[in-house]
Amino acid sequence: MFLPDRASARALIDFRNRHGRYWKAALCALWSSARDAEHPDGPALRGLRNQAGPVWLAGLDAAGMVILERLAMDGDPGLARAFLQTADEFLRGAQGGKSVYPALVLHHVAIACELGLKAYLLTHGWTDQENRACFGHCLDRLLVEARRLGLPRPDRSFERFVIQVGPAYARHDIDALVASGAAIDPAVAHASIRTFLGQVMASAHHAPGDRPQRACPSAR
Repeated sequence: MFLPDRASARALIDFRNRHGRYWKAALCALWSSARDAEHPDGPALRGLRNQAGPVWLAGLDAAGMVILERLAMDGDPGLARAFLQTADEFLRGAQGGKSVYPALVLHHVAIACELGLKAYLLTHGWTDQENRACFGHCLDRLLVEARRLGLPRPDRSFERFVIQVGPAYARHDIDALVASGAAIDPAVAHASIRTFLGQVMASAHHAPGDRPQRACPSAR
């Protein structure tokens, strides 16, 4: 699904709120007559016409509007940067123990992964309080929401880490996971999360969204 920037998302939501039930028809009429230029949010609405168009608009359902409402919010880029810096520190701290203390390394890498995912959500409309209440330490659910809000698909090694280590991390049980002989290479995990954090840092510079409390998305 096409995801607009913050200004465009705000303009669209404001237009919907002003025009009621038939707001899509009203916007299509403005687009067709070029009268969108006369609207207070004209540049943003024209940008949506040019980038997404009427087919995208017609296909916007309730779930899509929830995403746009989230993207329209302000976010907390300052806290997101702090999370990313701390994530980097956890990765650097784990660097020396990749072959000696695999459980400790995986735990530190998982913390960095959680902080990176939450940093992305902080720049796309989620607050720290909402993150804690809705996701806790569940890496898989954090990843689903980040992808829903536009995070590019991570590489396979990252997704494998979330699937293999995420459940044990959420239960604070990585020691038992390693003791069970699970085939997880700490060095590969470390490199995967390092790449992922770079991706989040790049994405955060182009983030759209933040604020009011939303219902937690259902677990998938």
